[in-house]
Amino acid sequence: MDTDIYVCSKPLQYFNIRNIGWNPGEARRVLALLGFFVNASDFYDKVKALDTTWDEVLYFETQYAFDCYLFTHPARKLFVEVDKSFVYGIFSKLRRFREMYVFEEGFGSYRRDRFDDARGLKRLINRLTGVGKHVGFSTFLTGQYLYLPDLYRRQFPGYSKALFRFEKPFLSHLQDELPYFLKLSGGCEEFLSIKNKRIAIYLTSHLVNEQILQQMKKEQGEFDLVYVKPHPHIRDLRIFEPYGLSIIRSNIMLEFLLVLLLANDNQLTLYHENSTAVIWFQNEVECRNMGKPFEEYDIVSEYIRGQ
Repeated sequence: MDTDIYVCSKPLQYFNIRNIGWNPGEARRVLALLGFFVNASDFYDKVKALDTTWDEVLYFETQYAFDCYLFTHPARKLFVEVDKSFVYGIFSKLRRFREMYVFEEGFGSYRRDRFDDARGLKRLINRLTGVGKHVGFSTFLTGQYLYLPDLYRRQFPGYSKALFRFEKPFLSHLQDELPYFLKLSGGCEEFLSIKNKRIAIYLTSHLVNEQILQQMKKEQGEFDLVYVKPHPHIRDLRIFEPYGLSIIRSNIMLEFLLVLLLANDNQLTLYHENSTAVIWFQNEVECRNMGKPFEEYDIVSEYIRGQ
């Protein structure tokens, strides 16, 4: 039987993968979890125990380990978060997969400025193997799964690849998946009992902005509770220690946490730098965007606000 492989390296990607439609019995479904985020092996153990929709759930410490697996286990369909890899271009020519799809992770899918800046030998290899200058434009890509395909067509008129809409809108999928992700993530119990509080949360990006930490420390008196939610890829938390802010350590997606807190009538203030997670809740929370002005982010934000 044919095999379809779904690759993810953080909980949000797994959440979106579960929103890609599939027909039972059509092909074996293999989930490949890459250990790029905090407590990834624990997350893998829980997914393997709880998610019965997969024929196989695999864990890989590195991208190289997964690439070796793919080389010896050809796929009918390969689902990935990004197609900017000459390895995938080579594997396409070697027929390690027949079709390849990118699935949206955040507003980055709609950014017109994310063009390839490779130089020298890497640029030559990218061109020879079909890697596109922009995410979603590689020659070996079949299509994309998006929450906002109409916006994508507006951003990229004449785009030639297939565009598919996820089965459910983002917020609907979030509500439906909440019970499952509470079991999966753990460490959420303390948030279930928080009600009618003024809460501030700093949503870090890959890099921690200490100016935001300093500002939050000064403004702590405005809130009942103050938290930092580190990006899933941040493993060293010592940078937060001098500021006396509580750290949300759970692997739970921030979006689920916001749903829980809003349902209990809490008032939320979110400090961030052009965060995708905030976009879907911008009418229900106070956003303090401390990132640099960013037209591409504003385009997506305004589009969602107008839905």
